[in-house]
Amino acid sequence: MLTLPTMSQVIAWFGWGHGVGALAGISAILTVVVIVAPVIAGLLLYGLERAQVELIGQVNRDFAYFFVNFVTFPGTFVHEMAHLCFGVITGAEVTEICMFESGHGQLGHICYRSRGPWFMRAVQRALIGVAPTVVGFALGYYLLRLIFSGAFSGLACVGLWYLVISLIDHSTMSDSDLEGYFQGVWIFILPLFLLFFGLGYF
Repeated sequence: MLTLPTMSQVIAWFGWGHGVGALAGISAILTVVVIVAPVIAGLLLYGLERAQVELIGQVNRDFAYFFVNFVTFPGTFVHEMAHLCFGVITGAEVTEICMFESGHGQLGHICYRSRGPWFMRAVQRALIGVAPTVVGFALGYYLLRLIFSGAFSGLACVGLWYLVISLIDHSTMSDSDLEGYFQGVWIFILPLFLLFFGLGYF
């Protein structure tokens, strides 16, 4: 079971004390970490995807790209559904849904229009952009727990690993996802900072 450290433990790790200045510095660092973590996670997944291409490409390069792009189509479905769900939850207007396509360099897409007050539009852009990575990591973690629990074997275990690989290949943020994320994520900077500062102060 994955457990996160408490704020007191984090403060102790830094060893800066409990003064206001120390708490502010630690809170600022944690805020930056939370904001860039999905991007770093996406880059890690992209690296794993490229490693697959290189490995399978030793046998056949065309099949390597076919495998990563199309054989792992459940990952594409999860990617687009993550966009869709976060769009609906945050109140954006979803204008087009395509779960699978093979042209224009895309495997699927969701089109939406942000709406509402300016701060809600920022929230929509950030959360819709980061959705595939957040959902992909959450589902991947759950599937890995199932695999290593020993409750499944044989074909069931193979199927679970197939789903994990599919998530690895399609849980990164596209260029447009990253653009939307950075257009809106600034709205979370102050709330995150105040949250961490409050957890450490009180």
